[in-house]
Amino acid sequence: MEAKKQQIECHNCHEMMIIDFETATFATAVQVINGKKSETRTYLEKCPNCDAVNKVTSDNKEEWGKRKGPNVKFFMYSGMFGCIAFLGLGILAIYFAFKGLGFVMDWLIK
Repeated sequence: MEAKKQQIECHNCHEMMIIDFETATFATAVQVINGKKSETRTYLEKCPNCDAVNKVTSDNKEEWGKRKGPNVKFFMYSGMFGCIAFLGLGILAIYFAFKGLGFVMDWLIK
């Protein structure tokens, strides 16, 4: 499967340029509506003449070539484990804070 090369006009200098879907930087937007997943990609490329960033949006998977996007499940699981670790470290910090408070109170009372 070959990635598409789209010719567009630069929005800044109005020169023609080519955005190659195989090499351009892209952002992925995923929407799930009624159990159906729709994915669109926005490809970003700098103009070779004026360095302005131009973009093209595509929702046709056949145009994208063999490039894979980010794995959404990876971000979901890493966020979940990050929250669990944050809660665990917070509970541990509160435990040692109360241990220290108890030590200071014992020292003051004696």
